Amino acid sequence: MFPDTGTMIRYSACLACDHIWTTCLDHWTSADFQRHIYNDDYALADPPFTYDRPARNAALIDGMVGSMKETVDILDWGGGNGLMVRLLAERGFRHAVSCDPFYGDGRPAPGRRFDLVTCFEVIEHVPDQQSLFAELARLVAPRGALLLSTLVQPDDIHRTGLGWWYARPRNGHVRLHSTVSLEHCLAVVGMELVSLSAELHAAFRTADSPLVQALLAAEVHEPSLPG
Repeated sequence: MFPDTGTMIRYSACLACDHIWTTCLDHWTSADFQRHIYNDDYALADPPFTYDRPARNAALIDGMVGSMKETVDILDWGGGNGLMVRLLAERGFRHAVSCDPFYGDGRPAPGRRFDLVTCFEVIEHVPDQQSLFAELARLVAPRGALLLSTLVQPDDIHRTGLGWWYARPRNGHVRLHSTVSLEHCLAVVGMELVSLSAELHAAFRTADSPLVQALLAAEVHEPSLPG
C-alpha cells in the first residue's frame, strides 16, 4: 500500500510480560507524527478511522450505558475530530466531550473527573505509557470506569512476532500489549482490568457501581480481522 521508505523500525519484547514496543519514534514531536503518520494518507492505513469506528463505538456505548444517557458524564480521550461524541449527542447523550492533542483539543480542567472515560484505539499509539495511564486514571471518577480498546497479542505471538497484522508502525502502533502488560499498567494506577474481549477492556477502582456493572454485563463481539 505504501512505498518502502528504507527506514528500519526495531521492536523489543519484555521477557517478563511480553509487552512489545519500539523506541524509534520516542524522540518525535507532535509535528513529526502529523507529518509522517497522521497525515492525509493515514486513512489508507486505517480506513475505519474516519467514520466506521466512531459510529460503531457510539453504538457500543449506547448499548452499554444508554439507560444512563441523561446523566452519565463521558470523556472520549484521543477522540480525533470528535465525531463519536457528536454521534452520541445525536443518540441523546447530554454530557459527552472529546479531547485529542493532535487535533488541538485542550485537556479537561484540572481536577475534573468523568463517570466514563473512553480511549478507543489510542493506547498502542502513545510512546509514554506511564504518563498516559496516570492521566487516564486521574480523569476517572472514584466510582467511574475507563473503557479502552487495544488489541492484545494473540496466543501465538512468539511464533508470529512482528508478522502479526497489528504490528504496523505506519499505523503508529508503537506499543503492543499482552494481557499481562495491560493489567500491570492499570494496576500501577490503582485500577482493576477486565477484558471484555481481546480488543475491548474495562478498568475501574470498584465494581460496586451501576455504570461498571453495566459495562461488565454488556455483550461484546470479538474483534474482526482486517479485510
